[in-house]
Amino acid sequence: MNIRNIRNIRDIRDRHRLLFSVVLVTVLLMLTWAFIPVTFESNDDAFLMSFLSGAKTGRPEADTVFNLFLWGKIVSSLYLLNAGIPWYPLVFSLLIALSLITVCYCVVVSFPKWGGSLFCLLYFCMFSYYSVIFQYTVVSAYCGVAAASLLLTDQKAEDRKHVIGKNIMIFSFTFFAANLRKKVGVYLLLGNAVFIICLEILRYFIKAADRQKIKKMLFSFLTMCAAAGIAVVAHDIRYKTGEWETFQEYKSERVQFTDYAKLDYESNKDLFDKIGWSEDFYELVKRWFFMDESVNAETLGQINEHNVKGSIRVGRSLLHEWFPAIEFQVKVWVLLLAFLLADAVIHREKRGRRSIVSFLWLFIWFAETQYFGYSGRIIERAFETWTLFAVVASVLGSAAECRMEEDGKKYIAESIAIPVIFLALCVACTQYPSGGYRRAKAFSSARDAVKITQANMEDYVMEHPENIYIYGTSLPGEGDPWRVYKKGQPYNLMFWGGAFYNSPLYYAQLNRNGRDHLFTDDFFGDNVYFIARKEPDENLRNVMEEKFPGCTYEVTDEKDGFIVYKYLK
Repeated sequence: MNIRNIRNIRDIRDRHRLLFSVVLVTVLLMLTWAFIPVTFESNDDAFLMSFLSGAKTGRPEADTVFNLFLWGKIVSSLYLLNAGIPWYPLVFSLLIALSLITVCYCVVVSFPKWGGSLFCLLYFCMFSYYSVIFQYTVVSAYCGVAAASLLLTDQKAEDRKHVIGKNIMIFSFTFFAANLRKKVGVYLLLGNAVFIICLEILRYFIKAADRQKIKKMLFSFLTMCAAAGIAVVAHDIRYKTGEWETFQEYKSERVQFTDYAKLDYESNKDLFDKIGWSEDFYELVKRWFFMDESVNAETLGQINEHNVKGSIRVGRSLLHEWFPAIEFQVKVWVLLLAFLLADAVIHREKRGRRSIVSFLWLFIWFAETQYFGYSGRIIERAFETWTLFAVVASVLGSAAECRMEEDGKKYIAESIAIPVIFLALCVACTQYPSGGYRRAKAFSSARDAVKITQANMEDYVMEHPENIYIYGTSLPGEGDPWRVYKKGQPYNLMFWGGAFYNSPLYYAQLNRNGRDHLFTDDFFGDNVYFIARKEPDENLRNVMEEKFPGCTYEVTDEKDGFIVYKYLK
């Protein structure tokens, strides 16, 4: 292949960058979804979908515990329009695709010679896992990264029409990021945008950035703030009154209790005796069993007063032992930054020092990670979300300093060699044990039996709508993202407590089943049953015997993957 052919290919691609990005991302996602079935990572999304679709209360609900109100309003309206379509995963798929197309377009624009292969490396290193293992926090991050990528893309030569279109996209992505997950779309995205602008100002002082570009970035940042502000204000107007305001007080205490290290029972026995919690009951509450009058903001607050948030030391051991996927991502990240720095040094002579600015993202990432660790709470999806922001921002931030020869044998060699190297690394990423592809495939395969059991449970309870069935943490809650209910709804299947306990949604489901509350003394009701995997929960049996001496239970039915039982006085 000679230089003329390479230039022709480059020119065609440059004229159709958006089309190229659409095709590339579509092919990557279709291949991923073809080889790995889409599934939920946790039961959070299954619960959200069940309320938004109406499966829990009999009608689509716009309110949720985890998302902001406008997101719920959009998705629940789609279910009201046609409940036979799985809108929740479809909207997620659309947001993921649009976000990745945007990131790909920004990479191709920023790295004209080998942007396509660079994006493939980012996809297999960073994006592939959560593109098929759906999780609302990371979908929010995808939208946020798309907005940040547009913010970073060189704006010096853009006309007014292009700038307006770009800011409309930034507004839209920020809006969905904030509504899906406030902490990601508001705090993390806007915080990253501030870092991006500060680093761009630093580049300006070392004569590596343009003042006009910084002004346009500031305007785009205001656009982000407007989108996030609309999402938050609309949510606050909805939730600052009535039952939701009361629930927020309880939720703040519940989050502190469930999300951080738990107190040792024996060392704090006086405290638990004071609030009337036995050791078995405490074990149930630790596993999200909240169906009792004594689980409220007051009792949880008393426990939280004695709880010390232990810090987690963040270092290589944490990455290697707890989160090997993030360790792998960081390794690829450092190698990629080193490559971009070397490219700048080779092609910009003494100006390679400018690219060192992008390495500051490593320090920003580490400082924020230390903060998460000091708070005593590091969740893998939150860790990956933060890493995703830092990686994409640092890579796109290096683009201005990376150039390639315009002609000659060296140009031909680099035009061929660099994409080949990147694509070879893509193959290595798919084979790496902690890489996104193999992790996603193993996770999705492990969920096959879970989906079947969940579907069997739902089918069973829909056959007995007169009863209430309570299931615990021993049973799956993730379910099938694509499941719709055309012949009834499993509104009589209740999780024992969980994040929705005490919320208006919880009481809406109870009312749908003809009840105002459901406590341990209600478990003896004629139509109240429990579902377990193999046998009744031991801690629950002990608690029931403590509260109601002489009570027993009997197994009333056995099905594939679960048993049904009830308590008797």
